[in-house]
Amino acid sequence: MKAFLVSFFVFSVLLAGQQVPVYRAARTLDTLRIDGRLSEFTWAALPRVGRFTNIRRTDGTALAGAESATEAAIAWDDQNLYVAFACHDTQPWGTMFERDSRLWEQEVVELFLDPDGDGKNYPELEVTPHNVVVDLLIPAPRTGAGTAAKWDIKGLRTAVGKHAGGWTVEMAIPWASLGASGVTRAPTSGDRWRVGLYRIERPGGPAVFEKVAKLRSRLAAASEQERKAIESEIELLTAGRQFLAWSPTRVERGFHDPERFGIVEFVLKP
Repeated sequence: MKAFLVSFFVFSVLLAGQQVPVYRAARTLDTLRIDGRLSEFTWAALPRVGRFTNIRRTDGTALAGAESATEAAIAWDDQNLYVAFACHDTQPWGTMFERDSRLWEQEVVELFLDPDGDGKNYPELEVTPHNVVVDLLIPAPRTGAGTAAKWDIKGLRTAVGKHAGGWTVEMAIPWASLGASGVTRAPTSGDRWRVGLYRIERPGGPAVFEKVAKLRSRLAAASEQERKAIESEIELLTAGRQFLAWSPTRVERGFHDPERFGIVEFVLKP
């Protein structure tokens, strides 16, 4: 992971009045073993996407600090899209172990893919530190929550590696599995997709998660004064949470903000 966290390469374009980063994803340089180790030459040679930003902070501390440093890289071949994340975190955690659980309520990395850039029918993939996944097909932002989880990425492979300083993730997504989002083949050099890369970091682990859940369960029956006290306590408990994005989205829209997805251009060489 140390080598993976050394360098990055990114530039940006002005799109819809907002600068979004552009990343050139190269073809793989060797065979990738999806084992979570990121030890292949491909991951060593490819540039990183760049620093992640906490979308809930608008001051000078928005960039993720060393305690939550996050990097990612993207590669491809004729069969698959490959994505790697490296996350600094001395206490990665999760208590959900069933596929398609509400993993976004805990710690995850996330990938959003919008191949045609229309903001509709875009896949979302989340992976936890325990290599539990949720894969969703989002009809449009803030819609389709009931049916999104019925879709699966056929042939998906993911793996997680852990060490004293954090955790790493590898994903292999077959092009053939993305037909619902309009993909019929592997990209050709020069093709551009809209892509979101994210990470949710929630310090405190299961203990804080359980406290917050109990407090929220009391809100419905609480008086106005009690509600304010409960909400203040929740805010204190969750103050350290970070919603980190490669291409920052608008806080009121969360990560589901296709207009602010970054751009991935597929190229032959790094």
